Parts: sequence; structure tokens; C-alpha cells
Amino acid sequence: MSDSGEVRRRRRPAYRSGRPTLTKEGIARAALDLLGDKGPAELTMRALAQRLGVSPRALYNYVTDRAHLLELIISLSQAARPEPRLDPARPEESLRGYCRRLRAWYRAHPGLLALARAEDLTAFASADLLRADDALVAFFLEIGLSPRDAYRAWAVTVLQVAGFAEVWDAWHDRPPPGADPATWGGLPPAAPAELPHLTEAEAAGDAAALAPDALFETVLDLLVAGIEAMRRTKETDHVLGG
Repeated sequence: MSDSGEVRRRRRPAYRSGRPTLTKEGIARAALDLLGDKGPAELTMRALAQRLGVSPRALYNYVTDRAHLLELIISLSQAARPEPRLDPARPEESLRGYCRRLRAWYRAHPGLLALARAEDLTAFASADLLRADDALVAFFLEIGLSPRDAYRAWAVTVLQVAGFAEVWDAWHDRPPPGADPATWGGLPPAAPAELPHLTEAEAAGDAAALAPDALFETVLDLLVAGIEAMRRTKETDHVLGG
């Protein structure tokens, strides 16, 4: 016993008999890794056990079923979701900053969006998990959007960031075998005459503008401009109606 009379807890070793010690958090992290590598269709208890180097039966000492596993995955991933930290006095700057942090979170959890498409995850929604979304809607209300437009702005913001991470970032972060995203211009090499407008636009553009970080800033430009247009429309309607 220590001087304070408290019994010290022995820390569980990270490895035992050459194998990682199982914990609920460790299982959830391995499941997230499996999701990112293989996608939701391959997220099975057998595949997860193989990745962890244990038998499927060993997993069931910590995870009761697939629903429990999904609950652990959602809880672990949402705990790392960034806080909005949005300042109505600096609306454009703070919204851009939050969107960049949210994009980084999606990229750090590849496969999570595919899981949300493949499984009904609404059963795992809770007030704690939705506080970031509530704060984003509150921000849009504070900068002058109507409740209807604030809800729409929240939905569009999340869709833009999540969609970009799921499609454009995923292509560059985890390209298909043999593909080189750096050389991809978006057009087939033998079809310029059949696609004159795309060809002209591509020739006039800068290939660097298609790099993920640069293109995401363009997405934010359009998002910010659209939200500002919604705000101005509300102001105009208020003046005309007043």
C-alpha cells in the first residue's frame, strides 16, 4: 500500500505471450484500421481477430456482438472529432479553420464514412455525439441566418467537407494500385476533341490547383460565398418586409 493508504493498480502489460493485450479501445482502434484498409464489407469479427492475432472467441470477452463493436468504433472516433470553436465576430476565418480541422479528422478515420453508408448508425447517436453539430448550427444562427437556412448551412458544410475527404482525399491518400494521382488531370488522354470545354478549361488552369489542399481551399471559397449570400438574402428580405 502507498503512504496514502490507496492500493496501486497494476497496469496491464501491452503484450502478453508475444500478443497484444486486448482492451475495448484497442479493439476499436484495430477495427478503424481495418475499415480504412478494407472497407465495411470486410469488417467481421473473424477478420478483426486475425488482425489482432487472437481467436474470434477472445474478442467476445470484450465485444458482445457487431452492434457493440460499432458502438465502440463510433465512440472512439467521435471522441477525437474537433470542437467547432467558431467566433461570430470572425465568421469566415473561424468557419474555414473548423472545416480544415474537420477534414483532417475525416482523413484520420478512413472508412468511417463508408461505414455510415453501409450501416444504420442512428442507433448510436446521442446528445454528446451531436454537440459539435449543434454548435455549428448555433454559429450560423448567430451570424444572421434564419433557422431554416442555418440548418441547411450546417448540412451543406458537413457534406462538402465529408464528401471531399471521402472522394478527393481518399483518391490521393489511398490511390488504387498502379494509379498516380499526381499525373491525373481528370480527362482521358485520347478525347480532347470530344470534350472541348473540359479540355479548354484544363489547358487554361493550373494542375497544382487540383492538388487536394489547394482544391479544398476553393471548396471553402464557394462555401463561404454561398453562406454569405444566404445571410444577405435574409437581410434584404427583412428590410423589404419591414
